[in-house]
Amino acid sequence: MMRIFQLILVALLLTPSALLNAAEDPDYSDNDLWLCHPQLADNNNVCQRDQSFISVAANGSSSVMPGYIESSPAIDCFYVYPTASTDITASSNLRPDAQEKDTTAIQFGRYGEICRQYAPVYRQRTLTYLGIGALGDGLVSEDTLAAANETAYADVRNAFLHYLTHENQGRGVLLVGHSQGARLLARLIQEEFEGQPERQSRLVAAHLIGTGIEVPVGGTIGGTFSETPLCSHGGQSGCVVAYSSFRQDDPELATPRFGAAPSEGFEMACTHPAALAGGEEALDVRLPFDQPYAFDVLLAIKGSGGPYRSWWKNLSARNKADFYSVPGQFSGQCIRNSDGTHYLEVSIEIDADDPRADEYRGELIVVKGWGLHLIDVNLAQGDLIRLASDQINHWLSQ
Repeated sequence: MMRIFQLILVALLLTPSALLNAAEDPDYSDNDLWLCHPQLADNNNVCQRDQSFISVAANGSSSVMPGYIESSPAIDCFYVYPTASTDITASSNLRPDAQEKDTTAIQFGRYGEICRQYAPVYRQRTLTYLGIGALGDGLVSEDTLAAANETAYADVRNAFLHYLTHENQGRGVLLVGHSQGARLLARLIQEEFEGQPERQSRLVAAHLIGTGIEVPVGGTIGGTFSETPLCSHGGQSGCVVAYSSFRQDDPELATPRFGAAPSEGFEMACTHPAALAGGEEALDVRLPFDQPYAFDVLLAIKGSGGPYRSWWKNLSARNKADFYSVPGQFSGQCIRNSDGTHYLEVSIEIDADDPRADEYRGELIVVKGWGLHLIDVNLAQGDLIRLASDQINHWLSQ
């Protein structure tokens, strides 16, 4: 029965009308085509959502840390959200729903602590078609995927160039993206920054999480970028932070979707944002109590739904904030295994005397080898914000 349902779904979605999105090229002077923009009213600006989080210590004590938005930030952040749209076309429309909005708030909202925020709506390659592709080889043609990818990049490029022309005014810019969004921003750096010294000088940093950034094994430059290095030490700007995360001893590392060695002599980048020089270091997580609806369905059931082992305590905690932190419980280090896979290995300390949860949701149930992809950003969000602050200070001092 499930197989019949899958075939019917594919037949419906692969009709000619579903392959194309008839929307005209977007005009990014229209503020309705931005999820985050300084000129948006607060109730329409996704980045104005409350970022308060409840921090739960190992002894069970907790405190609510209020969200904070910098009133006069020195630089801008330009964010591209990951694959999130559930539209039934290969390319999404320009009417974002809760999937795109919630994802942006969860991943990017906290960057308001350190920068002025821009997040365009774009016609991305949809989660729907990603799902169809996962049902079997050949169900979605390479031409369809290529066309959807080109549409997505054209929109992101146009949005960025509009921002650069009408909003930037010589300010520094930090690029932030995850998964599809990070991949598109990597191409943007290649085509719109590298080889253009004045524009490259405005790049504060790029946080390109959950995508494949190639570098020579053990190196920091070459491969994906010819002029933009990986971040390797403190007091550095104009560099890239990139990683894909897997739980320690994840059996799916046998067939990883992310982090696998791309070719002889090269590897995928891994930079722990709190340990740029390498080694194991705590991860300052900011995990959401609730994921966007489609992701919530796709995540494997683990843990108790929050920071506490007791789901009763979690019910109380989630009434105080939308996010939570568990200081000292998560740690990570960049690992290069015997297969050449290079990834951020995430460990969770389990202590019977610690009232906090022993497990947290992160892996998908419908595809294998993705690791903790859906929570890549939030696993190190506190670290990413602190690192961004340091990168801004370094950029301003030059």
